Amino acid sequence: MSLPSSDFRNIRHWIHNCDRLHTDCPPTPNQYRQPHEIPSWVLDLRNGCIVPGSTASRYVALSYVWSTIESEKLTLELWTGNLRQFQKSGFLDGMKQGFLPEVISDAIDLVKQLGERYLWVDRLCIVQDGRMKRSEIENMDNIYSGAYFTIIAAASPGLYVNLDRRHRAPMGVSFFHRYLYDKLLKSKWATRGWTFQEQVLSRRSIIFVNGDVFWDCRNSLWSHENPGPRKEAGEGYDTYSQKQIDNHEMAVTVPSTAFADFRLYRELVCLYSGRDLTYAQDVLSAFMGIINELSHTFPGGFVGGLPVLFLDAALLWQPFSKGKRRVWTQGRSEDADMPKTNLPSWSWCGWHAVVDPESLHVRSLEWLRPQMRTKPIVTWSVLSEDLRLERKLPESRILENYCRRFLDWGDWDTPPGWSRHDIRYPPPRNSTWTYCDTRSPKLDPNLFYTFTHISDPSKLFCHPIPMVNPGRKPTAHPQNWPYLHCEATTGCFKIQSILSRKSSAQVKREESRISSLHVPFTSLDKFHGGPEGEELCRVVSLTDADGQPAGLLRIMDDDTEIRPGQEIELMAISLGSMGWDETFSSYEERVDLLKSADYPRMEHSFVRDPPSDDEDGTGSETAPLTFRPRRAAAVETAHSRAARPWGRKGEHYRFYNVLWIERRGGIAYRKAAGRVAREVWERNCGEKLSVILG
Repeated sequence: MSLPSSDFRNIRHWIHNCDRLHTDCPPTPNQYRQPHEIPSWVLDLRNGCIVPGSTASRYVALSYVWSTIESEKLTLELWTGNLRQFQKSGFLDGMKQGFLPEVISDAIDLVKQLGERYLWVDRLCIVQDGRMKRSEIENMDNIYSGAYFTIIAAASPGLYVNLDRRHRAPMGVSFFHRYLYDKLLKSKWATRGWTFQEQVLSRRSIIFVNGDVFWDCRNSLWSHENPGPRKEAGEGYDTYSQKQIDNHEMAVTVPSTAFADFRLYRELVCLYSGRDLTYAQDVLSAFMGIINELSHTFPGGFVGGLPVLFLDAALLWQPFSKGKRRVWTQGRSEDADMPKTNLPSWSWCGWHAVVDPESLHVRSLEWLRPQMRTKPIVTWSVLSEDLRLERKLPESRILENYCRRFLDWGDWDTPPGWSRHDIRYPPPRNSTWTYCDTRSPKLDPNLFYTFTHISDPSKLFCHPIPMVNPGRKPTAHPQNWPYLHCEATTGCFKIQSILSRKSSAQVKREESRISSLHVPFTSLDKFHGGPEGEELCRVVSLTDADGQPAGLLRIMDDDTEIRPGQEIELMAISLGSMGWDETFSSYEERVDLLKSADYPRMEHSFVRDPPSDDEDGTGSETAPLTFRPRRAAAVETAHSRAARPWGRKGEHYRFYNVLWIERRGGIAYRKAAGRVAREVWERNCGEKLSVILG
């Protein structure tokens, strides 16, 4: 099977146009890169062998899925024992037939036809049993971002599957591009963990998905329906060359911003966290290229996949749907000398679950969360596998210091690179900006104050945030240290009731509602439509020792041992506050109060075990009450039936962010996360004690 001539002409045309029109797409040539940024080996297709990456002027990279069926065959891989053979001229030409997966053979042929000489393929360019394999894996950000372009093989088993499109009905360009990405998202390639960073880090890609091939770079998306501009540079540029997809998973790139972009981090984590890995212990390695890239702008670096600067907020992550623990997978020889410590329960990387984007917010960045605030109350440190080494994480307190410093307006000068903008209060009716309340009693009380950074004036902040010193190396914490340590208060509470999704009780909404919502990446089907009914997370309501309402938890897995009346231990990790409306629209509160989980395309009803006194088991249980503004009267009626620790409309809810912990061998493991009302917690908690989270 070969590539149709029309597709081959298009590919050459796309490469040529991107080279001449997009100055920010082509990578830095190898001769101008640092030695550690270049792969150790690349395939020299002219001589049929591997050569040091430093000898190649540029190279093409391949992103594909390792087939479990092929792994049982005698496939060619680079090992210490055959390293010398691989370097002999003509070796690969003689071994290619029958010893390489079809996708690699197709990629070799394509690169040759395009006139390129060098190709990087992981199984042929990384010594699979070599001592440098770990460093090569951690260098993925440089390998893929430095490639001339990347071939993404989302087709199976080879690149050229069903590329005959003569009988396909024509469709509009914008619709067709969405169709392409939908196909890509449904491919096996898009479910695998390793392929995520390979696409995200690539500056430009040729994507093969069953029946189609298209070009995706930082500026344009071209396909056979829209092959791109035909004019020379400076003579015009067709508007359809620019990306027409607002919200698509595979078009994410890591831009070069000068500040720590928590919103970008949130998007990347939510899109990656639910992906599959053959070996669970690879979950951070397969994300390490992205972490390396982000570390250049995140003061304090990362621990367990969480940014230290935003650690208190990042620890509040919640699953979007039911998950399960990622447990160390046995059977791989290179893992023999590594400690078999399970992945941290406190981080998303320790769970196979899609992270709920609504659970990750930082007030300093999220203008759509004007009344939400998280304040640190503990000092964190990270511990080694044997618990003998400890490293403090002082950067986790810096953000709160900035919050206090710059929200007390008029006392401090704006840091270099930042600008303050004064906006008259109230904002104009036709304004498209949403402001947090940054009016100052010390200055004009009728002014809002917003901040922007010179690197991206379009992004608004409530206050400046810490920056990485330009000449300083990124902070590198050991990512495999699985323990967090702090001094925290704990308390015992009882499970009052458990709310589970009611079997077969769901209402599907009209599809037309989707287009009315313009939400970043969350408009993807897996977020926009909500989880499958049986995958909805359960909610636990808590009481204190006196039987008074205390708070709510979101259960992360399908544990059948959880029961009403069970006494559990909680630890407080931060203080929080938010407005009544924000509290009432959260997943846990909707489920607890209305017994309904409401998504743009689906709503589900829940049943309480055991039923509360005001539930008759009929009407309130069978007719889900959906939380919308027009249901305000019904909401108030429901609210009046039970005392809520978060107060009534117009009030602020002040609470402690808590983790349900289970202790085993002196180590505490996260079981669930949620909130307990501040006054309830302070009435029931004990003295601070040392807690090690594993």
